[in-house]
Amino acid sequence: MQKSILTELIGSLDKKTYKYVRRWLASPIHNKREDVRALFAYYERQMGRGDLSKEAAFAAIYPDRPYDDALMRQVMYFLQRQIEQFLVYRHMMEDELYVGNNLLRIYRKRGLARAFKRKLGELKKRLASGRLQDRITHYRRYRVLQEEYNYQSEGVRFQDFNLQEVSDALEQYFLAEKLRLACIMISHERVRKSAYDKGLLADALRYMDRRQWDDLPAVSLYYYAYLALTEAGGHWFDRLLTEMERQRPHLPGDELREILLLALNFCIGKINEGQKQYYRPAFRLYRQGLSDGSFLVDGRLSRYTFINILFAALHEGETEWVESLVRDYGPLIESRFRESTINLAYIHLNYHRRAYKKAMQLIMETVFDDLLMGLSAKTILAKIYFELGEEDALESFLDSFLVFLRRKEVMAYHREIYKNFVLSLRHILRLAPQDAPARRKLRARIEALDAVMEKEWLLSKLEK
Repeated sequence: MQKSILTELIGSLDKKTYKYVRRWLASPIHNKREDVRALFAYYERQMGRGDLSKEAAFAAIYPDRPYDDALMRQVMYFLQRQIEQFLVYRHMMEDELYVGNNLLRIYRKRGLARAFKRKLGELKKRLASGRLQDRITHYRRYRVLQEEYNYQSEGVRFQDFNLQEVSDALEQYFLAEKLRLACIMISHERVRKSAYDKGLLADALRYMDRRQWDDLPAVSLYYYAYLALTEAGGHWFDRLLTEMERQRPHLPGDELREILLLALNFCIGKINEGQKQYYRPAFRLYRQGLSDGSFLVDGRLSRYTFINILFAALHEGETEWVESLVRDYGPLIESRFRESTINLAYIHLNYHRRAYKKAMQLIMETVFDDLLMGLSAKTILAKIYFELGEEDALESFLDSFLVFLRRKEVMAYHREIYKNFVLSLRHILRLAPQDAPARRKLRARIEALDAVMEKEWLLSKLEK
């Protein structure tokens, strides 16, 4: 039971949700089984401090019966189903437009014309006066208008239906969603090194080129993001930043976060191409995302976002700000990843401050459960050995690094960039001090590499 989906599900609940689940289970409309309520109560008592095995739970809810695995599984099944139903119910009820649209459908099917018209008026007024103009709002508008058309068309052959409104709302949702997915596909293609079939995208873009979309934030922002990611130069990126600031009040947090991440993907792509000037706008975007909470999901900050922010800040020399980043946002990283992530932050910070021994000590003490974070730490260790002139230790370490890359399940892209780093550093290490032609040849080879970690640092070592 300790590793069941049920225990994982219950373990994800906060204290407030525990209370609501208890009330849900107490209602005979949802649950008539006392053993289901007893199992939930047992789990709540034992959470994080007791025996969660099926046998112990069974003894608690059936103290006078021998253990029956089939019965225990049945009780667990019913409890899991009830918790899932509650979570789905609460999720749906939080979306008033979704609930309202379903009410429209119910009223229409039951022939309740007065109730239908009143609810339709409420929903259309809300949609017209609401500040949000995100993708989901476009979809909700389409569904409401579709229900209005269904009502209008029932039993009527010819009438001035609202078909143009229905078509416009569907088109706006489709364009926003299609562009969003296209932007995500492009980002994934650059890592996967393979292309997706984007279907109707080319036709949609030709259609969009014929008019202005700035009055529809969810469409225009993804449109500018797509153009920024696919066309040369920074014009569309600048336009994207301008529109992001202007349209901020019209988008919810999750939509803002997606747009922000697309803008950051543009910066990261440019940085990977060697255009280091994009670290500054990336750093500004990261700070913006932290200040307005765009990066937080259920109050948590992703360890990967945290590390990406760290790298941008250190590149810009913001070491004091990094200290505040770790202090203020480190506690928001999921607890099981927090220590290793914060240690990696201090490894990079100490390296940046040339406190090499402190960085090495942290590397030796930290177990990285994430492969990419472990590779980042190994890269820092290799650089430290080089900076300290510990050539024998570095040679041995580079050999073990290559073995690690061969044996571990590393994505092809990451294997390539780290392998190129290791091989390039090994060539630098073995260069004869006075062999200028070999140095120039190696510089040209590294400059020609499209995928290599720490290219700027490697090239700087050839200048000495």
